[in-house]
Amino acid sequence: MDDIHESELPTVYHALEVDERDVPRLFLLVQEDLDDADAVVREVVAYGIALPDGAAATVSLRGSGFGRWLSPESAARRLRAELVWG
Repeated sequence: MDDIHESELPTVYHALEVDERDVPRLFLLVQEDLDDADAVVREVVAYGIALPDGAAATVSLRGSGFGRWLSPESAARRLRAELVWG
């Protein structure tokens, strides 16, 4: 292995045949509000991951913790936020 440099290692491809429904997806929950000048301000209120079974988990940026949801859409409705896929 001393003669092999990192850039010379062969490329390894994993899970070429994975169904997209079986892969977790990241999302944001974003709320809109108006500032003092009546300009629209968008704020990310949580980071989330959609799980292969359809459920979702979120982590709040406001320090209110972790959430477990039936779906990303249900998290967005409950938190009154827009669902933005990453």
